[in-house]
Amino acid sequence: MMRSMFSGVSGLKNMQMAMDVIGNNMANVNTPGFKRSRVVFQDTLYQAMRGGAAPTDSTGGTNPMGVGMGMAVSSVDQIHTGAPAQASSRLTDMAIDGNGYFVVKTNGETSYTRSGSFSFDKLGNLVTSEGGIVQGWLADSEGNIDASVSKVTGVNIAAYNLMAPKATSTMGVTGNLDSKTEANDLTTWDIAADVPADGTSETITKEYYDSLGNKEVLYFRFFRTVDDPAATPPSYSWNCDVSADPQFGDADGDGTIEGSIEVVEPQGATPAAGSDVIRYTGIHFDSNGKLITDISTPGENAVSMSFVIDRSSAGADPVSITVDLKALLQYNTDSTVQVETQNGLPTGSLQSLSVGSDGVISGQYDNGQLKSLARVALANFRNPSGLQQVGSNQFVTSTNSGDAMVGAPSSGGMGAILPSSLEMSNVDLSEELTQMIIVERGFTANSRIITTSDEMLQELANLKR
Repeated sequence: MMRSMFSGVSGLKNMQMAMDVIGNNMANVNTPGFKRSRVVFQDTLYQAMRGGAAPTDSTGGTNPMGVGMGMAVSSVDQIHTGAPAQASSRLTDMAIDGNGYFVVKTNGETSYTRSGSFSFDKLGNLVTSEGGIVQGWLADSEGNIDASVSKVTGVNIAAYNLMAPKATSTMGVTGNLDSKTEANDLTTWDIAADVPADGTSETITKEYYDSLGNKEVLYFRFFRTVDDPAATPPSYSWNCDVSADPQFGDADGDGTIEGSIEVVEPQGATPAAGSDVIRYTGIHFDSNGKLITDISTPGENAVSMSFVIDRSSAGADPVSITVDLKALLQYNTDSTVQVETQNGLPTGSLQSLSVGSDGVISGQYDNGQLKSLARVALANFRNPSGLQQVGSNQFVTSTNSGDAMVGAPSSGGMGAILPSSLEMSNVDLSEELTQMIIVERGFTANSRIITTSDEMLQELANLKR
């Protein structure tokens, strides 16, 4: 009877531990990223009454016989199954759809979490609600991210509040030059004297940027000339004056232009003395109105214009620009020529952030550019249930969890990032309530063992009367 009482005591004690685990699960039913636990029981030592005996020729075998000494807790297992994500209104909230844990460093100590309730502090660090710095990779000046394990560091975007300007280096000309345009008869290289007649040229403009982000304007004047008036039929070509001055010849201090044309031997690219203008010739079209791009013949067929603009007056570096002409056309219709593209950028200020499914944090700048700034890292383990819980939704490695395998989201078996979302708790209330009823009944039954054993002892004590 004493054995039964101690068995009942072990049952009471361990049913209470089971209730503690259930209570903790239910208390965290709304905790983001929480992983529930379960209790697994086992029986304990047995007092052997007799051993087993093998059968003989004359007798049968007998089984061993023993009385158990109660029960104990075999393990408290963490259940690391995923949970649904709940949308939030915060841009920096993240949930993991699949495997992995966010990597967090606090006071030099690394921990892991499934709770992606993050924000940026005043220093630009991406942090948890407890101040841990989220780990990942930072982009270089061009927005490229090297997601090597050796490059993992704290995510900090303070250096990306401003985007450096980019000096213009390329432009692209598109559109049509009207084949009916009256041809000019310019026979010398005196740009100041040989100006296209009124109504015989197309003047267009395009903004460009220097190394400091200053926005300036270039002027392009396309006009048609007769290559050989004596030829039958006469041959024609197009030419282009490029200037930093709208008057094409009045030096105004905006910058001296020096340049060349992309042919086998440069031609028609000598600036007039004391002016901000340079003339390019040899822009030829075939009978189908397409630009002739064959530059195998020296001195023929311009396909691009290259020049350098002196910006020393503004304290900036010289701007070297190449203008691509390959998209030009010459048809019998109104001229629509334009400098459609240029790759320069002014200084940009960070306006907003966004997070992609690959964990890349991108910044939208007021100069119209979207640039990658950083990428959060994830870690996975061979045995996630071996992680040790330390509170605040954090886990640390243990001797049985295995080392962290760090990688980028949406690659190498890692889950994808769900932006503006939080992973919910994986606690199932219906299951927990059912387990609570079972544990309660188990506790009651074990208490009955003790009271019944006590009554039997009382009856035994009454035998002396």
